[in-house]
Amino acid sequence: MHTVASMGTGDAKSNSTEGQQLWAFDLDALRKAFRTSVQEHKVTAADWAEHAKQFLEKQRDRQREST
Repeated sequence: MHTVASMGTGDAKSNSTEGQQLWAFDLDALRKAFRTSVQEHKVTAADWAEHAKQFLEKQRDRQREST
């Protein structure tokens, strides 16, 4: 299976050196969790970009804390 993206910022090539690659099923789980978060926090479509940024930062922080 090939990696689809990485958790860091920037392009996938520069982030692959961090060892924090995401697989397709990880992205699906993140997408579902994001949808749930949007519904729980009643985020409007206009605010999705900012919410997505904060959501991914929280996910990265949780991942770093667990390692």
